[in-house]
Amino acid sequence: MTPQEFIQNAPLYTQIELENFAPPTSIMRMCGRKVCKRETTWQRNDTCSVTLQDVSPQISFKIVGYTCALCRNNSLAVIYELLNWSEDTKSRWHHTAVRKVGQIPPQEISIPAELSDRLGTTDGHYKKALVSREAGYGIGAMAYLRRVVDEKTDELIDVVVELARTYNVDEKEIGEILAAKTQTRYEDKLNVAAQLIPAAIRPGGVNPLGQLYRLTSEGLHARTDDECIVIFDDLKADFEYVFRNLHSQAEERRQFAKRVTSRAGKNADPPNGA
Repeated sequence: MTPQEFIQNAPLYTQIELENFAPPTSIMRMCGRKVCKRETTWQRNDTCSVTLQDVSPQISFKIVGYTCALCRNNSLAVIYELLNWSEDTKSRWHHTAVRKVGQIPPQEISIPAELSDRLGTTDGHYKKALVSREAGYGIGAMAYLRRVVDEKTDELIDVVVELARTYNVDEKEIGEILAAKTQTRYEDKLNVAAQLIPAAIRPGGVNPLGQLYRLTSEGLHARTDDECIVIFDDLKADFEYVFRNLHSQAEERRQFAKRVTSRAGKNADPPNGA
């Protein structure tokens, strides 16, 4: 994680390994002011250190402020502490970790509208997964994420079949994927379907359903909260890609094929004598 990512995205109370962290001079962040209403550059404009000396041991933290560079009318403050201090051979002190302990305004947990539409009634489970992750409950986050995957497995299989057809995948292969829906257990459905995903719809050669199945299963067995948080953070982008993009890809390819076919029909040679 980079310093920019830490300021922009790091959840509260999660320790990040960042040696000699210093807040970046600028970040990218959504500005909700009327004149902006989009992601803008925010410039660092103030920093300070606070030490509470009347407590034992002392408590020290830092505050950094940012302002939207476009409207100059929206601000952000991030409170963080530097951890894992040690002294080198030249009696110089340095740190190797940082933890975000506060933010004003508070972090918002929301699901993009397009993704929410795709998730349907399971979007509540996904929001609970995000809330659990922000609170540091990694096992809970993975459980809610797995619940979404389980409940949407049949739909995922249908979308994969829809996309496979736009790549002219053999109907026998498609039939085998659809047959996975007859499995009784959700995890068996996803596992079988994942193994049958055609190579044509594996972005970069990676099996999207296989990733979901493997990592959500792994995160629910003998993993600590911290380990599950690492898995969740790694899987979140893949999860959102699968649910937000696969259906869109299938629709776009189908519409493209329809336009090409229609155009070819219009440009066909007229019969002899016409």
